[in-house]
Amino acid sequence: MVEERKNTSQFLFWTEWGQSPTISRSRLDGSEQSVLVSTGLARPNGISIDYQENKLYWCDARNNKIERINLERGEQREIVFSSSGVDMFSIAVFGAYLFWSDRAYANGSIRRASKKDAVDVVTIRSGLGVSLKDVKVFNQDREKGTNACSKANGGCQQLCFYLGNNRKQCACAHGYLAQDGLRCNRYEGYLLYSERTVLRSIHLSDENNLNSPIRAYENPNYFKNVIALAFDHRQKVHGTNRIFFSDVHYGNIQVISDDWTGRRVIAETSPNQSQFKARRLLGSMTFTQTSLVFTSAGD
Repeated sequence: MVEERKNTSQFLFWTEWGQSPTISRSRLDGSEQSVLVSTGLARPNGISIDYQENKLYWCDARNNKIERINLERGEQREIVFSSSGVDMFSIAVFGAYLFWSDRAYANGSIRRASKKDAVDVVTIRSGLGVSLKDVKVFNQDREKGTNACSKANGGCQQLCFYLGNNRKQCACAHGYLAQDGLRCNRYEGYLLYSERTVLRSIHLSDENNLNSPIRAYENPNYFKNVIALAFDHRQKVHGTNRIFFSDVHYGNIQVISDDWTGRRVIAETSPNQSQFKARRLLGSMTFTQTSLVFTSAGD
């Protein structure tokens, strides 16, 4: 997946495997989706943009090819490199060269060749193994220009998507967009759940909304085996809610705000209790307006 960076138009490009492999693009907010390549593909892996010549390159691990097309319309398709006995996973274009990872050649290698015709292939690293995957070029020359999101995040509180022609769209990774189109409001309620070492959330009624209401939280210094949860809804007054949780590894009850600040321990097993008893602490919890009620397993 790559992002095109230009003042006049900005798109996201990606490849898809499966029964009908494709190379597609869309605006950064997911709108204006279109398929650029839908034939002659088997397992398109890495893709990269040649900003100098306005072309899109990709490597296909099953067809053993590197190909390119015109970036705007998907035309002028050309094969740049083809070989047998290779396993190309990713590709990067910079200046006059192509760089790609090959998990089969020389026991896992990174190779370089002229982007014009790839006749001068050079192996610049070898012996990297089958775990070799993505390659990317980091250089200041690839980060030129400006757009409506470049200054102060376009005024957006969380996400700013540049849509081309000096247009932008604010969005929220967590919460929902306010009427001013800039700020993000918190949801009034959500379902919180624990996965031993992380706290996550999902929407109560909108199962199609995959953006979690609040950011997931994990910290091995405090979370090892979270068992029970309780919730104090107070965001209208305090701006955040409080989450109580028990961790049987540490043998304590902790409280933290749902912006993940203000964590502290509010109850724990006595130091002279056995480790066995400490790890049987706390089966369930509930919160009332005045009290936190919890259960503890016995001997």
